[in-house]
Parts: sequence; C-alpha cells; structure tokens
Amino acid sequence: MKARLIATVLVAVATTTAAAKAAPITLYGNSEQPPKAWLDKDTPRGFGIDVAVEVLKRAGFDVTISLAPFARAMEQTKQGGIMTGVFYNAERAKFLDYSEPLFYEDVVAVVAKGKEFPLEKASDLAGKKVGVQPALFYGDDFAAASGQLALENDTSPSARLKKLAAGRIDVAMLNPGRAAFISSAAEAGLSEDGFTVLPKPLARLSNHLVVGKGVAGGADILARVNKVIAEATADGTIGKIMAKYDQ
Repeated sequence: MKARLIATVLVAVATTTAAAKAAPITLYGNSEQPPKAWLDKDTPRGFGIDVAVEVLKRAGFDVTISLAPFARAMEQTKQGGIMTGVFYNAERAKFLDYSEPLFYEDVVAVVAKGKEFPLEKASDLAGKKVGVQPALFYGDDFAAASGQLALENDTSPSARLKKLAAGRIDVAMLNPGRAAFISSAAEAGLSEDGFTVLPKPLARLSNHLVVGKGVAGGADILARVNKVIAEATADGTIGKIMAKYDQ
C-alpha cells in the first residue's frame, strides 16, 4: 500500500513538473512569405513555423501561432512572445534579442528567360528595374547598394513575377531561395519555364527566433531555445524539416 502511494505521488509530481515546464508562449511570424511562413486560409504553414514549433515544444513551451504581415508581427513581438524567421541587422538589434541561427536561406535573383546576366554583387543590379517587397531584407550588400538601385515595390512574390513576365521589371528578388520562386510561380499561374533563377545567390541569410529587448523572461526563453537549437541541429531534426520544403 505504501509503495503504491509513493508511486502515485511520484507520478503526480512528474505530471505537475511537466505541466509547469510547458509554459504558454505565442509564436509570431510573417503571414505573407511562402514557403517560409504563410497563412493557408486560416492555417499557419511553412518551414519557419514548423522548425520554430518543434524547437519551442522541445524547450518546454505550449505554443500558440499568430501570423500577420511582417511589420505588424514584429510590433507584437516587442510586447511579448517570440517571432520566427527574422534576419539579423543592427537596426533591429536595438529592440530585439536574437537566438542562435535557427536555419539559413538564400536570396536569389530571377529574370525572364533569355535576359540572364552575371550577378556577383548587388551593384551589378545598377541600371535595372529591381522588384522587391519593401518590408523584407535581402542582405547587407543589397541594403548598402539600394540607394543607387531603381527599386520597384510590390506586396508579394507572385505579384513580382507577374511584373517580370509583363516586362515591367528586369529582376525579381526572392527569398527563401529557389523554393520561393517555385511556389510564387504556381501562385501567379505562371510557367517556371519562362524564367531563370540566376545561379549565384545574392546572399545567404541566417534566420533567428527573436524576443523583444527587455521583455520579462526573454533571456530565459532564448537560453532554453538555444539549447534545443543545438540539439535539434545535431540530431538532424531541423534538417529533416527543411528538406520537406526543398531547403
């Protein structure tokens, strides 16, 4: 009887401890960047979401996902929770604290078939109309050269490819990598055969989980997350998720 009572108490303690570790957290992300993160009707999808959820659950969090346009999601993150798929830059580091790299993605340039040109650095885009999404980051080299480039803003990668197909721009900047081109062409109803993804990525960017600087508990969240990122990278979990999306 005593042994049974002890066993019951131990189970109760273990259950209570597990529940205590599963602290609620809101995961924010961009609702408009397939295949990294997007809303499929009302369902969050994307490798940026899947990887983040895996890491957060393994770190002991009970995750609620909230996707919104990038700027709005970032504003919400400043107040609490955590955001996935954010690139590092010095300006953002003034109000965000970053995890270790969660995954990496390429920034690629897409042109109409037959309009290929050598691309080694962002300054090679000078004299061309370059389609971009203004809230997105295409790497430090691109940011430094952007003042000398003819930029054409739009609201989505599929809109960018439609402009490219119509000859309204010369180059479409896309990330994450070739997978973004494939999904965007399909969304736009365009054949991939009409375009070329230039062979050299303009940048390879690390993506991070971020919390608002000074948010209560933020340092502890990142410490737990960083431990799991290292484990999930080493055991291949993150790589397997990325491979499902051809990343």
